[in-house]
Order: sequence, then C-alpha cells, then structure tokens
Amino acid sequence: MTHPDTALADVMNRSRYLLFDFDGPICGIFAGLPAHRSRPICASCGRRGVDIPPEATVSGDPFDVSRYAASTTPDLTQAVADELRTMELRAVEVADDTPQARQVIEAAHQAGRAIAAVSNNSREAVTRYLTTAGLAPMFTKIIGRTEPDPDLLKPNPYLITRAVKELGADPTECVLIGDSLSDIDGAGNAGVFNVGYTNKPGKLERFTTAGADAVITSMGELLPHLAE
Repeated sequence: MTHPDTALADVMNRSRYLLFDFDGPICGIFAGLPAHRSRPICASCGRRGVDIPPEATVSGDPFDVSRYAASTTPDLTQAVADELRTMELRAVEVADDTPQARQVIEAAHQAGRAIAAVSNNSREAVTRYLTTAGLAPMFTKIIGRTEPDPDLLKPNPYLITRAVKELGADPTECVLIGDSLSDIDGAGNAGVFNVGYTNKPGKLERFTTAGADAVITSMGELLPHLAE
C-alpha cells in the first residue's frame, strides 16, 4: 500500500490545476443555519401540494430533498432550485471559514497554479462568498449550479468536466479536493485525480474504500506541495 504522504505528493506533483469543492474544503456553507436546513424546501413543496416524506429529510441535506422532489414531481424542479439558491445566499453570509483554506488558496495562486471552484451549490452563492472573502480574484473559474436539474450535480461528472474544459486543461492534469463521496466518485467519473478531505469521523474509511487517490485530515496538509 502506498504511504499516504507519498500518495498525496504524487497526486499534487502531477496536477497543474486545482479544483476545490466549495462546501467543506473552502467553508462550511450551512454551519450558521439551523440543523433542519431542509425545512424551507419542504415547506415550499408543501405549498405546492407535495409532501416530502421523513425518509427524504433524515440526513438534513437539502440536496436529498431536492433530488426527491425532482424525481417525484418534475414540475417542482425549478421551484426547489430557486428555494435552495435563496437559502444558500443567506447561508454564505454566516458560513464558517474552513481552517487553512485561505492559506492553501493563496499559496496555490502564488505558485502559479490555476484554481477553480467546482460546487453543487449555486454559482451565485459561491461567487458571493469568495468575493466577500477577497478570494475571488485568485480563482480562474467558478463553476457552480446554474441549472435546476439535480441529476447534473456531482457525482455526475458534468460540473467537473465543464471546469476542466473551461480551464483548457486535460483531465489527467487536474485534481479535485472534496469532502464527500460525491466528490470522489465525480472526480473518478470525470477522469481527474481526487483528494478526500476527511473533516468528519468515519470519512477516512469511506474515502479509502471508495478509492480516493489521497486523503488529508486538514487543508494545511496541502501547503508543502504548493511551493513555487
């Protein structure tokens, strides 16, 4: 088995382009909102005559509710996407910055690496956060959700492939740093390297089982690999 430090060094040395998932590696977008953050979407569906069952809300992840609503009532897809975008725009105002994310982004920029954000969150919300934080000028591309269809989100490679194309890169020159299985799987589907950010208990085993190319427990572990 390849030593974790060696695996990370190998991936970073082979990747000229850095793709960052937004929620997790850059910030905790929903950290400042109530735990049951899917409630506004459920309420929106209820006003339109569609009740969301408890099993679709147990994770508290608004994307789970979005996918359920779209799969059962396609006419709700746009309304749910609009509600989710509104919630995300509110969330980025009180989001928690991920420790050492700023230093990593600044180091990558100073080293001349092209950087892109690739997120299932709305592009508008991602752009607002990065602009407010003063990080937007360091990003070559900001790729986020612009279409209502939840099937286009990671692990679908659509957003990642779009980022690679807009960067003018080859997939084998890119690495996605993400904190979810959808990032790991999406990167694999797009043919790019991936680094799993294990910011919560249990993720290390799940990412390893999923075949992550490398794993880190803090964003700061990327810094030694970003020297000019």
